[in-house]
Amino acid sequence: MNCEFKKAKNIILAYPKSFKNNFNKASNVIEELIQKIPNDINIQLITSHTNDLDHLYEKIGGGNTKNIKPILLEDWDEIWLRDCLGFINGNKLVKPIYFPMYCDYRYRWSYFKKINQLSKEVINSFLRKEIVDIPLIWDGGNLINNSQFGFLTSKVIEDNQTFSKFYIQKMIEEYLNIKPIIIRRHEDDLIGHIDGFASFVSENKFGVSLYPNMPFLREDNRYLDEILITAHNLGLDTFRIEDRPVDQSIQCNCKKKKRSGCYFVSKGIYVNNIILNDTVILPQYTLPTKRETDYFNKVNKELYTKLGFKVETVNCDSLSLFGGSLHCLSFIY
Repeated sequence: MNCEFKKAKNIILAYPKSFKNNFNKASNVIEELIQKIPNDINIQLITSHTNDLDHLYEKIGGGNTKNIKPILLEDWDEIWLRDCLGFINGNKLVKPIYFPMYCDYRYRWSYFKKINQLSKEVINSFLRKEIVDIPLIWDGGNLINNSQFGFLTSKVIEDNQTFSKFYIQKMIEEYLNIKPIIIRRHEDDLIGHIDGFASFVSENKFGVSLYPNMPFLREDNRYLDEILITAHNLGLDTFRIEDRPVDQSIQCNCKKKKRSGCYFVSKGIYVNNIILNDTVILPQYTLPTKRETDYFNKVNKELYTKLGFKVETVNCDSLSLFGGSLHCLSFIY
């Protein structure tokens, strides 16, 4: 089973400059991110318009030495590659069903059907691995793993109610050769992705978010402690990543009259970062106060430096308004 903290050669990203949806507002994040990726990493880029690559090179500088290999898919308009591509296990790509069952999923069936089909073109073009379909509705952001354990939330059970928990666990073991560690989904977290709460940085070192001592985050910290205890009980060496979630919901299309949004911005979530060999690329955010902005942006850079990483940063304010951050954008192998 592929582990992101091990030697990586490639990263797949989507450049949303010409996307027909609002994801194009996050183009600046991709442009900055590409400039921070180490030069020895191959960048495999999905574009939707023939002019996009020229525009990108203008943004990142004509003398740039990045190794960028593009693929043109005119109907592609998805940025969350972590979620839609699947999982590498040896010489195979294990592909779940990409059908995020959030509040508005009933209105987006045709969109997810399109992305499921086009994602196989991406896999065949870049990864060139045999695709093995696993019959589970499952977003890739809901898995973080080392070579032994795979952490995920119970969202995978909720989304696959025709299967028992036991059957889902056995399926994951058989297809991915890891032991699934299923954590309950936080009741206020509609998305249910484990990569918003924790990450592996090595085979045995496991980071878990820690939130400030604020009343609206009290239950969240209890939830994070559950993840920490589970990791301790498995013998993992844990550390805490200081996150500062912002209490701001995202407007959705679920047509519920009593609320304007069912899930939250990802602003302040530093655990959702990218590890590329000895480099970590951390999101940076503009938080509610300058004091918080300065503190949280600095303290997490210091943390990963002490862990032995070279630290690069990317401002993710515009990206956070879509509910994800850098780890969600990227597919690394």
